[in-house]
Amino acid sequence: MAQRKTLAWTELRVGMLVIASFVLLIVAIFYIGGEAGFFIPKYTITAYFPSANGLRTGAEVWLEGVTIGNVSSVRISTQGDPARSVEAEMSLDQRFENIIRTDSTVNILTTGLLGDMHIEITRGTTAGQPIPAGGALQGVETGDIRQIITGTNDFVANLAVLSEQFRRMAERVDRGEGTIGKFLSDTSIYDNADLAVTEAVTLVRDARTGNGTIGRLMSDDQLYQRISTTMDRVDTVVARIERGEGTAGKFISDPSLYNRADQLVARFQTVADSIDKGEGTLGKLIKEDALYEEMRQTIGKVSTLAASIESGQGTAGRLIKDPALYNSLNQTSSEILKLLYDFRQDPKRFLTINFRLF
Repeated sequence: MAQRKTLAWTELRVGMLVIASFVLLIVAIFYIGGEAGFFIPKYTITAYFPSANGLRTGAEVWLEGVTIGNVSSVRISTQGDPARSVEAEMSLDQRFENIIRTDSTVNILTTGLLGDMHIEITRGTTAGQPIPAGGALQGVETGDIRQIITGTNDFVANLAVLSEQFRRMAERVDRGEGTIGKFLSDTSIYDNADLAVTEAVTLVRDARTGNGTIGRLMSDDQLYQRISTTMDRVDTVVARIERGEGTAGKFISDPSLYNRADQLVARFQTVADSIDKGEGTLGKLIKEDALYEEMRQTIGKVSTLAASIESGQGTAGRLIKDPALYNSLNQTSSEILKLLYDFRQDPKRFLTINFRLF
């Protein structure tokens, strides 16, 4: 009978140990699960995507980089919209129900470069409405590793084309074509450069030895002495001007010139004021309308007189227009010339006076 009691107590201890182990296992699972543990209230929303991009059931759901749930299922959508070809049902922590709103964005991202896929949700703003249980979000398409690889292929293809172009360019340069090719293969460029360097060396040598104009400018002290003498003279002239000597000095330092100029400007201002008031001859010419009318009438009369002369009217007009006067004057001048000619030939003929009484 005592052996039976010992066996029952042993079985009881084993059962208590098993129960304690299960409790510890449940507590460990709870702590390992963290915020997405089994005992945290959940709610379900659906996200639609154009493609699953390798998303699997059980993938994590992140909110601003923090895990808040898992993907319950991934399946093909029955909707005809290409943007909603795939629907992913997500089981999320109910504590974030007011953070995920209608203006939140959801997309499928890769954990690392070649890691598993997960869903990333951004925080909504106060402008959006909270998404209740059973609600939906429209996902956006983001680049995945396949798109990166495709872009890399395009880059490699462009790099190959660029390499081929550089190869052809190198062949042209090696054949001596183009500017770079001639520069590398044509010896005349080196010869010209060598000649230029030789000329430069000769020029420097001549300058150092005092040959030529540049050499004399660099080595001859006479030029320096002349420049120094000129600067001394300039200093002397400036000093005389500062002392008020000479015309330039008086022009700068004598206040009487300024006073005269000021008086002259004042007189011009007085004259201008008088003319503006209509005083004097100039003032009347500018201000009085009667003088303008008289001048206009006089100009009109002169214009009429000129027109009448031009048309040959009056004495002045006939003098200018009538050819008879010109002919008479021409004939008279001819007769006078003949008379002078005859007088020179035989002056006695014209100077002899015959006096007869009877």
